[in-house]
Amino acid sequence: MKLPELLAPAGNFAALEAAIEGGADAVYFGASQFNARMRAGNFAGEELSAAIKLCRAHGVKSYVTMNIRIYDRELEDALRLASELYAMGADALIVADHGLAAEIKKQIPGLEIHASTQMSGHTAEDARALLDAGFTRMVCPREISREGLHRLCEESPIEIEMFCHGAYCVSFSGQCLMSAVMGGRSGNRGSCAQPCRQPYTQKGEKGYPISLKDMCLASHIEDIIKSGVASLKLEGRQKPAEYVYGVTKIYRRLLDEGRNATDAELSELANLFSRQGFSAGYYKNSARSMIGVRTIEEYRESTKTVFEGLRKKVPLETKVCARIGEKLAYSVSTPWDSVTVYGDAVEMREDASPMTAEVAEKNAARLGNTPFELAKCEYEGDAGAFVTGSMLNRLRRDAVEKLTTLERGNAPSVLYRSERAEKKGGDVKFTAEFAYPAQITERAREFFSRIYLPEGREGADVSLRPIRFDTGLPESERVLVHTTGQLYEAEKAGLSADASFRLNVFNSATAKKLCEMGAESVTLSPELTVPQMRDISVPCEKRVIVYGRLPLMTMFRCAISDGGKNCKCGGSGFAGGKNNSTCKSSIKDRKGVEFPILALPDCTNIIYNSVPVFMADKKSELYKTGADAWHFIFSGESPEEVDRIIECYEKGLAHGGQVTRLG
Repeated sequence: MKLPELLAPAGNFAALEAAIEGGADAVYFGASQFNARMRAGNFAGEELSAAIKLCRAHGVKSYVTMNIRIYDRELEDALRLASELYAMGADALIVADHGLAAEIKKQIPGLEIHASTQMSGHTAEDARALLDAGFTRMVCPREISREGLHRLCEESPIEIEMFCHGAYCVSFSGQCLMSAVMGGRSGNRGSCAQPCRQPYTQKGEKGYPISLKDMCLASHIEDIIKSGVASLKLEGRQKPAEYVYGVTKIYRRLLDEGRNATDAELSELANLFSRQGFSAGYYKNSARSMIGVRTIEEYRESTKTVFEGLRKKVPLETKVCARIGEKLAYSVSTPWDSVTVYGDAVEMREDASPMTAEVAEKNAARLGNTPFELAKCEYEGDAGAFVTGSMLNRLRRDAVEKLTTLERGNAPSVLYRSERAEKKGGDVKFTAEFAYPAQITERAREFFSRIYLPEGREGADVSLRPIRFDTGLPESERVLVHTTGQLYEAEKAGLSADASFRLNVFNSATAKKLCEMGAESVTLSPELTVPQMRDISVPCEKRVIVYGRLPLMTMFRCAISDGGKNCKCGGSGFAGGKNNSTCKSSIKDRKGVEFPILALPDCTNIIYNSVPVFMADKKSELYKTGADAWHFIFSGESPEEVDRIIECYEKGLAHGGQVTRLG
């Protein structure tokens, strides 16, 4: 059975060397722009090229992260970087933006692209949609279970990559706005401030209710190998070289020996870094006992594996062929690659000192500060063939350089110019999504042209929206979808589909791609400013969010019941009581700001912002976005509050006070 690739992180050059020394099959790292770990050291200019060459010399694949959302005015620069990476020989790019991916496949078709976990791909339908978009691999969610992994690997038409060690994101990847809203540092833009690691008060108790332990699947390697997953990914681009070396070395050993980790190996991993131990909760289909923080005691007691630099050398075999009248040939080969370079035609010089196998070998061994060491040298030459040391020096240097360089020629020319967005008139539609049917008033039915409810909360004459990313679409005529796989599935089922803000539309190219895939409307990201929204051209219906508490996190793990430990609804998401209301809770930060938490029928949790977006008194600004539809998000509002909000938008009134919550 083929072993999965071991994919290690590198936040700087020392960590890159540590990954190679530890035995990684592939390494992922970011350039100085457009990557999701902008606080890591990253690579720029000549260092970026040197990193790719070093990987190639050691037979290690290089995957460069371009895994953030791209603004319209950045797309050309992002494409230019992608073109340069193609010319440098990067094996693949890890991409999170559908528009960037579409432009790469159109303008640089030879460059392989992998779908970042930020794309929220969960299902085989997501993988099929990504295949049609030109992707060859999908990074599956950290929340995937053992059964889900085996099923996905069996059904997916493209490779599946999975995280097996490192930090959990408590929110579904690509579905977290918390850092952006709380501190202006967008996780979708590579600047996450990790608000999930901060203390909060919940039900009167102070703690860390949304800080999870680190993932460790080292005890499940045997089963993971059987799944057929293509790549095992270690998280940690912000970790030091010692961590990268230690973790990579252990997982390399486990894969090569086809076994699970021993207690001693688990302890070694914990000593490198952990948050009050490890968790494999999602993989084991149990979200209990996952809370953890990095304690001072753990930090003090941790022992780091010593990393003394890259010592591993690549065995090089050399062959020199000197036939009179033919070009001098110099061949070099490693276990995974071979190159032959040629000099001038060989002349006969009877008075010259003869070239011998011993002299050729001595010359071939002059590999200096390269990644190689001579393992074998052969020499074939005619008597009297005139070959000098300088000839061999030049050819040896050329051959070694070619071994570290993928010949792709110059960077392809790229250009991106978005179509200018047409200015719309004053007529707009109004659409809304509600948390549950009891909120929907008669006035709401008259005011909104479309209403969405979560699957499982049916209401008369309303459309449904699937919120979970790992389940199929409901039986409905219209759906609000959150991934391209759901778009793919909707089109296959003949359903009308609208793209929600969860598809993270930051540019015109993404909007265009979603419309081409069948979306009848596209909701722009709420992270955009009014001028940025204005600049985005949408071939189908263009929507902007004008009201509501933004869903800051969408969590598979129930934060209300501590992962199900204290569940009172029996897994239904309903607490009963007035209006059969949803399970709910809240957390307060250190400043006393409260963030509501609501559960969906499948017990998925959503953390909402403390205050709603409210723009009823800023209609002139909203018209500048050029939107066809204004979208409302109702989370915990009472029916009376819903009607009051509608009145504010009908009359252009300022909102009078905080929004109340049902119950």
